[in-house]
Amino acid sequence: MSVNKFTIRQDAIVDKQINIPVELKWDYLGLDMAIDEYETKAIEDVIGKGRDFEVSRFSHAPATGTTDNTAVNYEFYFYSGGSLNDINNWRINYLSEGFTPQEVYYYNNNFANSFFKLDFYDTPDEKQQKNYITIILPTQQGLFMETQMQRTLVNIRKPQFVLDYVGDKEGFFIYWLKKKNFLDINTFYMTAKFFNAKTGQFTKMMTGRGTSQIDSTNGPQVYLTQNNKYTFDNTQYFYYTVKLNYEAQTYQVLNTTGQRLGTNIPIKWYEYVNPPQ
Repeated sequence: MSVNKFTIRQDAIVDKQINIPVELKWDYLGLDMAIDEYETKAIEDVIGKGRDFEVSRFSHAPATGTTDNTAVNYEFYFYSGGSLNDINNWRINYLSEGFTPQEVYYYNNNFANSFFKLDFYDTPDEKQQKNYITIILPTQQGLFMETQMQRTLVNIRKPQFVLDYVGDKEGFFIYWLKKKNFLDINTFYMTAKFFNAKTGQFTKMMTGRGTSQIDSTNGPQVYLTQNNKYTFDNTQYFYYTVKLNYEAQTYQVLNTTGQRLGTNIPIKWYEYVNPPQ
């Protein structure tokens, strides 16, 4: 057997040094980096590339460019029974929906758990539409009305909402994607339903009159002829148009004629009455 022999002599004057050759192999250099790259690619293959889903808060646009009036007004009218030809049979109160003054006044669970549901679609075509945004308006919000309760005059909530930055503000803002690179949509079509926790059912709402005068092209069933009170173009009677302004971070609500609603003219909804069985 042949080995290298080193002899080290003790010398008090000169320090001794030994160079020992060590073999180095670089085969695994950068292996950790390659594993990280493979892990990133594998995750991307499974869930796809990451996208920016950060949202922005869109507020209701002021009534005009020179006013601070940003409130959005909603009015919901419930059918109280009777002829479909009489507009007075649609009333802006919860009593027409089957609630008692006591249930509304004391916020009983069947009333407090009820709510209005606003859905925003990309198209009014029910066969192709997708629901992208939903806003909930709780019954605990809204203006007050007077009514008799056990011979006492009390104030109870009514389905009329004035939403703004202060006060009743739930449902005032629309939260939507900040960037357009994933979904470039700035026009939505809004529908409304009321969930009645007392019955466990949804009540579908129709769009209301667009102006202070009767508009036969946009209104509840009272303005439809006898032959089409249940058969009509849904795109004309169940949707309001909502347009987003990305630059100003605001939105506007329009009727089918392009008239703006929500400021001077409330956004009106009327309960849809199903055909008799």
